[in-house]
Amino acid sequence: MSLLNVHHLNKAFGGNHAVNDVSFSLQAGELLALIGPNGAGKSTTFNLVNGQLAPDNGSITLDGVSLLGRKPHELWRMGVSRTFQMAQTFGSLTVAENVQMALLSADGHSLSPWQRATHYRRADALQLLESVQLDTQAKRPCSELAYGDVKRLELAMALANEPRLLLMDEPTAGMAPDERRALMSLTRSLVNQRGVAVLFTEHSMDVVFEHADRVLVMARGALIAEGSPAKIQADPHVQAVYFGSGKALGTSEKLQGTSTTRIAPSHDTPLLDVHGLSAWYGAAQVVFDAKLQVQRGEVVALIGRNGAGKSSVLKAIMGLMPRSSGRVIFSGHDISQAKPYQAAQLRLGYVPEDRRIFTDLTVLENLQLAVNTKRNLAHLSANALTDADLSEHTPPSWSLEQIFALFPNLADMQQRPASHMSGGEQQMLTVARTLMGNPLMVLLDEPSEGVAPVIVEQMGEMILALKRQGVSVLLSEQNTHFAQWVSDRSYTLDRGVLSA
Repeated sequence: MSLLNVHHLNKAFGGNHAVNDVSFSLQAGELLALIGPNGAGKSTTFNLVNGQLAPDNGSITLDGVSLLGRKPHELWRMGVSRTFQMAQTFGSLTVAENVQMALLSADGHSLSPWQRATHYRRADALQLLESVQLDTQAKRPCSELAYGDVKRLELAMALANEPRLLLMDEPTAGMAPDERRALMSLTRSLVNQRGVAVLFTEHSMDVVFEHADRVLVMARGALIAEGSPAKIQADPHVQAVYFGSGKALGTSEKLQGTSTTRIAPSHDTPLLDVHGLSAWYGAAQVVFDAKLQVQRGEVVALIGRNGAGKSSVLKAIMGLMPRSSGRVIFSGHDISQAKPYQAAQLRLGYVPEDRRIFTDLTVLENLQLAVNTKRNLAHLSANALTDADLSEHTPPSWSLEQIFALFPNLADMQQRPASHMSGGEQQMLTVARTLMGNPLMVLLDEPSEGVAPVIVEQMGEMILALKRQGVSVLLSEQNTHFAQWVSDRSYTLDRGVLSA
């Protein structure tokens, strides 16, 4: 008998059927991957199993016991654990104290202002940390851990209730390839030792194909395929709706040597010129004396692992860091001390990694908010761009029709609230919203992070389309195959230090 059984699960949000008659089972000691394009219904299915959402109909049982109507904390006490795409830990506590908090919860205790929990099941906490190879860092503040170690800590916390079922939501998101392999190998060994059943969602196909026992594929709320990793990889339907051509994964022949036409810069003066850029969060310096240039109509990539400082460089250029120094020249203007809105008025666009869309507005309303009819190039001084430059390099004026032609998925959901969009769809909306400001250049932060391969491919085609229209792009990226495909050249960033 299967440990987890899901039968005829359905969930709709208004007229959108997010989960449509989904059924599957999961055995103890099995790793089952749930994959699919953004908006397929994976997260909704996950949240239904975890009790964060109630299904419209259907059944979910764990070892024959119904999970319907139970809250997440009740499921936690029944042996259902979960990790999150963005690790949920307590940064102000030590590594050991984080696990002790999970043990307190698993034992049904609540915090009391009259009792200290410093020594609560300390030996058990250290044993859990040893199981994830973090025991030597037990006394360190969680805020000082490397990102990969934070994910290991979250796994130790998820094991505190001795789970029978472990739900892992994109467990390797934001991790470098070596870190991904290490975390999933560790998960596999723990599963074998403890007989835990694992259901996980993931967009990194190397993780899925190397570690999953079986794979479920969803699209438009329904299961479209199920089988071994090899069977799923060879399925033509799955390739069409999820994998795409393989360009973004580096598996397509199109990638080899023919990715994009490299533009020979036609101007001696770069559009963006950065000298001696340094940036801090509080007393911690995260960017050190960075120097980079981007020509007009050029795509440049900042490549580095999570925490290397890529996002901080983009934020410092845009004026979003709490403290920075150095010179940032954009379109002939010194914007080193400019506010973000002033940089935007010069047509410097910024697409943040965390999207920051207006979730209570529709897709169309989000796009309309980005239109500023008063914004024009008249305020650029004569020594910034000549009249000939203005004629030749005026950025394209994006209309809603052009945006929807570039992002056809958005055209089909104009009246949908942004809160009802998947992560990949929200990423598209964020880029589209930036383009509505008609930028000369776009700072694009981790466009491939947390989205399906086919969406990554669409993002790449979008970047190349911007390039063809003369828009410059500076993007931060961990996916080296993707960066190689779309960029003219790249810089490498390691621990805040930039190198060409």
